Amino acid sequence: MGANKDYQKIRSELANNEAVSACAERHGTIGDPSAMKICYLFRNHPELSVSEIASLVGLSVSAASRQLKKLKAVNILSSNKQAQTVYYSLEKNQFTQNLIKELSESRSQ
Repeated sequence: MGANKDYQKIRSELANNEAVSACAERHGTIGDPSAMKICYLFRNHPELSVSEIASLVGLSVSAASRQLKKLKAVNILSSNKQAQTVYYSLEKNQFTQNLIKELSESRSQ
């Protein structure tokens, strides 16, 4: 990802996204708004590092790591370590497909 203006655009989108808040309220397991924002990132970005996620969502790396661990534990995310960097991506299952669809539909309304 990398480009600073892309980060600013994504941060702005996350900050003003009612779909994230509404979806967080409906999903108990990942009902935390930070976890939902993390899920939302994967709507357009298939793979992100912990530091990219932390920066985009506005969390510390340790707080983002805790959220990522929870999401991985309930089979929403998978991880892939390349050298010293861990990258996360959405699991391909019915729940994540429905979640991304819901986030996309809410945003277009």
